[in-house]
Amino acid sequence: MKYLLSLLFFLTISLCRGQDIDSLKKVVSGTNTKASGLLLKDIGTAYKHRRMFDSALVYYDKAAEVLIQIKKQDTLADSYAALARGYAGLKNYDKAIICYNKFLVYAPQTGERRQLMAALKQLGLLYEIKKNYREALSYFRQYFDINDSLEFVKKIQDNTPEAYSHNFMANVMGNINEKAETVEDILKTIETKRALNDTLALTINYFNLGVLYKIKQMYTPALDALQQCLWYATKIHYTDMRISAVTEITDLYEQTGDHKKSLAYLKKRIALNALRNTGTAASIGELQTKYEIIQREDRLLQQQFEITKRNYWMTGIAVIIVLMLAIGFIYYKQTRLKQRNIAMQAIITTEESERRRIAQDLHDSVSQTMSAAKMNLTVIADELPFANNEQRARFQRAISMVDDGFREVRTISHNMAPWALHETGLAKVVTQFLGNIEQKTISINFFSKGFDEHFDDTIEIILYRVLQESVNNVMKHAQASRLDISLMRDEQAISLTIEDNGKGFD
Repeated sequence: MKYLLSLLFFLTISLCRGQDIDSLKKVVSGTNTKASGLLLKDIGTAYKHRRMFDSALVYYDKAAEVLIQIKKQDTLADSYAALARGYAGLKNYDKAIICYNKFLVYAPQTGERRQLMAALKQLGLLYEIKKNYREALSYFRQYFDINDSLEFVKKIQDNTPEAYSHNFMANVMGNINEKAETVEDILKTIETKRALNDTLALTINYFNLGVLYKIKQMYTPALDALQQCLWYATKIHYTDMRISAVTEITDLYEQTGDHKKSLAYLKKRIALNALRNTGTAASIGELQTKYEIIQREDRLLQQQFEITKRNYWMTGIAVIIVLMLAIGFIYYKQTRLKQRNIAMQAIITTEESERRRIAQDLHDSVSQTMSAAKMNLTVIADELPFANNEQRARFQRAISMVDDGFREVRTISHNMAPWALHETGLAKVVTQFLGNIEQKTISINFFSKGFDEHFDDTIEIILYRVLQESVNNVMKHAQASRLDISLMRDEQAISLTIEDNGKGFD
């Protein structure tokens, strides 16, 4: 079947080009119902291309009779519309109207409605040309109703403000029908709002007044009120109210039988609706532009945020690295200081151990030997006969020199290792050290606080050595007559002060 139809289609084109329409008529009798209907349609199309519109219309009608039997008549809708346009071009308005009406009959009842709307609009224009304003108004109304419904559905789907405006106007009309508001009430409200110069309220109340007059069939005051509403709505650019007022005026003129004016206002309504749609499109475009600008700004802000966040991370990492380096450096310095303190402690300990050893040797060996020598010399002095007193005096001087050496060894031994430091404390050891110094040429004053008891070997030894060396330097080099020593300790610090009135050094 599919191949048969294709063959017939190409045959039709071939025959049309050769202007052999009679051959097509012979083919029709030998085909089935669907093929016959399509061939009749193609014959009509061939006549249409030859601008033989009457013959084309005859064959389109024959094709319709055949295709109706198999419910395929909707395939003829476009053909009738094209033929109607051809008749309209020839200014054969009656035949054009017939073809457009056949299009309305055979047009699909579902799907795209734009072709249907175009046909209704063309019918309205054709009847207007024929000055049949009643029919023109009827077709224009059908066109506008479909167009308005489609736009309203689209606005609801898009959730646009115009949909809510339609609902608002519907509510206004509903309230007028439901409320028992009198003309006098509305007129009083109008006077009050006029005194307040409330233009929006005047627009709505004049609309209500016009609708109420129209319901009461008082058409002249109704027209005046609606014209006032239209004037105020135009003044405040209230497009939806303008459309509603024009719609009511259109109905009013239709009810009074003035179809020409009714048609004129219906066209004005169509123009206002197109104006509103243009404004809506512009608003949507403006909103789209603003949205794109906001999107770009958001992207810029996001990029700035990412850059700032990255900078914060880099700064934080840098601060952490610096802190780690600082902590490492401090730890290194403290470790070095600790190691140096340990080394110093080891040196001091070793030094003191060596001093004790030497002091012990001096005390136990040299000191004991010299003590024994003195004792022996003393015994010998009693036993030996001296030749004279001078010889005895020289012997006594020798004993005294041995005794001085003994005391010097004891002093050196004591200074090298003060044995009482571990038992009596630093203050008493220093007092004993200062007491051993010849004080005929110098006055020594010593003040001590906090060192009455032993507390730390290393610190006490360091303090003792510093004090000992300082006093020796004063005695040897300063040529001072006064020496003041202050040694104090509290919970926070230790203070050793040594002052003299001798000469300084460069």
